[in-house]
Amino acid sequence: MIGRRLLLLLALGSGLLAGALYLAGTQRGSVVVAARDIDSLRPLVTDDLTTRAFPLEAVPEGAIDDARLAIGRMPRAALQRGQLILTTGLTERVVAFTSGLVAPRGTRAIALPAGPVQALGGALVPGARVDIIAVPATGRAPASRPVELLAVAALVLDVRSESGAALVPTGTSRAGGATRERIGSVVVAVPTVDELRIAERATSSTFVFVLVASDR
Repeated sequence: MIGRRLLLLLALGSGLLAGALYLAGTQRGSVVVAARDIDSLRPLVTDDLTTRAFPLEAVPEGAIDDARLAIGRMPRAALQRGQLILTTGLTERVVAFTSGLVAPRGTRAIALPAGPVQALGGALVPGARVDIIAVPATGRAPASRPVELLAVAALVLDVRSESGAALVPTGTSRAGGATRERIGSVVVAVPTVDELRIAERATSSTFVFVLVASDR
């Protein structure tokens, strides 16, 4: 009799535990994401942001659940529609580069999306000089648009991670632990007269950065 009661209690306990785990796995929270592509470093406005429901266990640290906390602040790098807005990816200042570099007179800082392949295998560093090539993206750029050289010997001001924060070298982190951060964008100084043309290409091109020789 005692054995049956014990088995019954165990069965009830297992059922309750399974139910609790199921509920925990299905709980969702509302987080702030980009409502549209944002290619320039400027203060965020209400129309830039929206909310989306995410499973709680999938929400990363630093995610924002109230759009009012992001309005008026500036993204550290370009944002794509639907991308999570993280506190580490926002700044109060227009320039917050860990390199300490600033855009030279007559230029503007712009963040261009880039993966490791486009940015010299991820080896690009602030202070480098690069030529910027725009390769038309299939389905987003006119079929007649050729590959273009957008800038020559542009100064790299910073390299950012996919979250928009400063990229930490592979194998290290700010806390001293391991990390697997990937490059997400390259911030470059471009001539003022070219900023609109380059910004327009940001939505319809893949950018390739070519290292300029130091004796150029």
